[in-house]
Amino acid sequence: MSIFIGYFKLDNPLDSLGILQNESNLILSFIMIVLAIQAWSIFVKRTKEKSMEIEEKNEQLKLANEMIIESMDHISTLYQSINILNNQGNKDGSIRLLFQYIKNITGTNLVFYYDVSKDLDKVIMDSNISLPKELDKYIRETIKDILKSKNPVEVNLADTRYLLIGLKSNFINYGVLGLELTNFKDSIIYKNNIHQIQFLAQLVSVAFDRFYLEEVNERLLISEEQNRIANEIHDGVLQRLFSMSCGIFSLIKKLDKYTLEEVEKELNFIRETTDKVMKDLRAKIYGLSWKKFGDNSFITDIKTYIEDIKKLNDVNIPFYIIGNDELLVCEQKKALYRIICEGIGNAVRHGKAKNIEVSLEINGQISLLKIIDDGTGFDVNRAEKGRGLGLQNLKQLTHSLEGSIKIDSKIGNGTTIKVLIPNSGNLMKGDEVVI
Repeated sequence: MSIFIGYFKLDNPLDSLGILQNESNLILSFIMIVLAIQAWSIFVKRTKEKSMEIEEKNEQLKLANEMIIESMDHISTLYQSINILNNQGNKDGSIRLLFQYIKNITGTNLVFYYDVSKDLDKVIMDSNISLPKELDKYIRETIKDILKSKNPVEVNLADTRYLLIGLKSNFINYGVLGLELTNFKDSIIYKNNIHQIQFLAQLVSVAFDRFYLEEVNERLLISEEQNRIANEIHDGVLQRLFSMSCGIFSLIKKLDKYTLEEVEKELNFIRETTDKVMKDLRAKIYGLSWKKFGDNSFITDIKTYIEDIKKLNDVNIPFYIIGNDELLVCEQKKALYRIICEGIGNAVRHGKAKNIEVSLEINGQISLLKIIDDGTGFDVNRAEKGRGLGLQNLKQLTHSLEGSIKIDSKIGNGTTIKVLIPNSGNLMKGDEVVI
């Protein structure tokens, strides 16, 4: 704003002084107006700057909020996926699943995991690229400090910013999760990403705790089972074998005195005793059965899950099983249970289905699982290209059993899932045959 001040040239200075005296109020008012205009101009300018800053913050908040909403479903699916991998004992799979999610939420090109849980340090990368030498050196020199730190460690090496987070529990250090930073440190998106990555690090640390405890538990179970088998074999089977040995020795000594019929009778008795010993030995070895207290826990668990879903969501879910589930080994039962839970959960949560039919056919060669719902359906090709992990879970579980999966779905026409897995191959892997 431009301000013009006019003045008059007077010959007599006294006249000027008189004018100033007579018009002092007017001149003072004029000066106040000029100052007020200048102050208002400064205020308007600052207000515009503040408004632009607020608009920028609002845009960041809006984007961060959208990312949080998008992340909620992914985090839920990620938890289920890690739980599946945990039950399979797949630690590397959990780490690579974490890599995928971190790259999705941050847009970074470099994610890695520095494993220190074993005697030899091991670096797992999300791609074929190697860890930068200066970063590898920094981690080796500061690994203890990183693991002790309660907050993520940010470091700048060769003009590249990295974030390092220790994965640990109360009793063991697992390693360091790291990634290359791409956002400005003061941005809301950066802070939001850091919080999410910290949460994921804690989630994976809990999963690693489960891996470790499962390994300990498995060793204890094996030891306990070995002791049980040894005791029962000693108390029962060995006594019968000793009796058989004595009987054979006695038969040899009396062979000349026995008729052919008597020898045949003794040999048949020894054969029958041998069969009983073999059956008893099998019973001792396979003492831990899938049947608990006379009930089939595999079928019971599936029916219990279905009943819970029916009550909570008012859904009709008939369940049919054809064949003997004892043909399935432990890993097959675990995976099929997970597939059924995932399929029903997706149909209810995403498809809004009201009727879901689950059938399982088992024979000596293959098992066929079908899950058919009347939900909203979806575009299979688009879903496979997206970032959702639901379909990946189903495929991963199926492939772990060396099986195949087919998903048919159209928008508005419901969904059909068919899972086909071989039985004979996995049976030989899971159980050894006693001859």
